[in-house]
Amino acid sequence: MRERAHNVKFAPARNVKLALAGLAALLATACTTVPMDPMPPQRPGPVTERPQPGPDQERPDLNRPDEPENVGETPIIVPDDAQPYYNHREGMTPPHMAGRDLKRLALLLPFSAQSPRLRTEANSMFQAAELALFERPEADVLLTVLDTKGTEEGARSAARAALQQGADVILGPIIAGNVRAASMEAARSGTPLLAFSNDQSVAERGRYLVSFPPEAEVDRIVEYAASTGVQNFAFFGPDDAYGRRVRRAYSAAVARVGGEVTAAEMYNGDDISVMQEPARRLADYYRSGRSSRDIQRDSIEAILLPEGGTALRSLAPLLPFYGIDPSRVLFMGTSRWDDRDSVREPALRGGVFAAADKEARETFLSNFERAYGDAPSSLASLAYDAVQLGTIVADGDPRQRINRVESPLGFYGTDGYLRFGPDGRPERGLAVYRIRDGQFRVVDPAPRGPAPDS
Repeated sequence: MRERAHNVKFAPARNVKLALAGLAALLATACTTVPMDPMPPQRPGPVTERPQPGPDQERPDLNRPDEPENVGETPIIVPDDAQPYYNHREGMTPPHMAGRDLKRLALLLPFSAQSPRLRTEANSMFQAAELALFERPEADVLLTVLDTKGTEEGARSAARAALQQGADVILGPIIAGNVRAASMEAARSGTPLLAFSNDQSVAERGRYLVSFPPEAEVDRIVEYAASTGVQNFAFFGPDDAYGRRVRRAYSAAVARVGGEVTAAEMYNGDDISVMQEPARRLADYYRSGRSSRDIQRDSIEAILLPEGGTALRSLAPLLPFYGIDPSRVLFMGTSRWDDRDSVREPALRGGVFAAADKEARETFLSNFERAYGDAPSSLASLAYDAVQLGTIVADGDPRQRINRVESPLGFYGTDGYLRFGPDGRPERGLAVYRIRDGQFRVVDPAPRGPAPDS
C-alpha cells in the first residue's frame, strides 16, 4: 500500500470567527493590542496562540475538514515594549499553558520594511499564521512574532531573539539575503528554518524553502508539453532577473525531456512597443519552415510566455498578429498566468500553465476572507502551512527535527503537496491548467503524495 503525505486538520470558518470575536473582546480590556488593520504592527512581540495537535501518526494533513471543539478559548497575547525575561530552553510559558508539552515557533516577517508591499505582505502572512493557530483544537503551540525590518541585520537579530526565547522551529524570513542571515544564527543550535524565499540558491540542509520557485513551475509545464508530443520549444519573455532565471530553467528542463529550444527572444520593459520587434522575429523564424532535426515538425511547437497581468495581455496578441497560430503552437505560462484577467485574452485560449492546486486552497481562502474581511496576500497561504508544518517538526525528539522536515512522505496542505530534500529545496505538487471557456480547467491534476517510485 502506498503511504500518503502528512496531513493537518482544517477547521470551519464559523469557529474562526468566534475565536476572533473572543480575541477582540479580550483585547478591548487589555493593556496591549494586536493590530488587525491593514497596517502591520511596528513592534510585534511574542504571540501565544491556539495550537496545533500533534501530528497524525500516519501523516498529518494540512487540509482535513475536522471541527475542533472549544476554538477561541485561548487568546493571542502580544506583549508590548521591552523584552521579557526568557529562559533559553524553556522560554516564556503563559500560565494557562503551564505543564503542557509546548511546541515553540517563531515567525520572522518584515513588518517595518521600507517597502509598503513587504509591509502589507507581512501583515497578511501574520493573519494567516494567526488563523492556522485558531483552527487548532489543542493549546500547545506558542508562536513568537518578530520583525526583521526587511534587512539582513534585522533578520539576524530577530533569529537570535527567537532562539533566546526557546524557538524549536523558525518560520521565515522572506527575502533571500535575510534568510541567509537568519539561518546563520539558527544553524548554531541546529534549529530548522522554514523560509518563504523562492530563491533556490539559499536552500540547504537545515534551511528549507516553503515557497514556489519558478524552476518547479517550468519543469512541470515542460514535462506536460513533452508528454503531449512537443519537441521544439521557444521562449519569449522579459529580460529581467525573473525572465533570465526562468529562461535558464527552461533550457535545462527542455534538455531533460529530450527536446530543443529552437528560438528565444527577450525584451526590456513591459510596454507593448518593446515587445513588437522580438515578436516579429520569433514569428519570422516560425514561418521559416520545419525543424532542422525533423522536417515533419514545425520549427516551434510550444512557446513559454513567463508574464502576467497587463504585460501578458500585451504580449500574447502580438504572436498571432505576426503569424504564429495558437491552434498549432501551444502557448505556455508560469503561475503568473493565474489571474482572472488571463481568461479574457483571446490569444491565450487553449494555453496552459502550472500552478498550485486550487482545490486545496479553497477552504483557506474562504476562511481567511470570512475572518478578516479581505483576500489573503500571495504569500499568506505559505505562512499558514508553515505554522502547521512547524508544529509537526517541533513535536518530538529535538534530535530528529531535521529528519521530520525531510520526511519522504512529505506533507499535504493549503498549497497542495510539499516535500523537502536534503538540499532544502521544495518538491511541489503542481497542477496544469488550460484556459478554456473563460475558466481555468485542470488538464493534469496535482499529485497528492510522493511518486510511487520515490
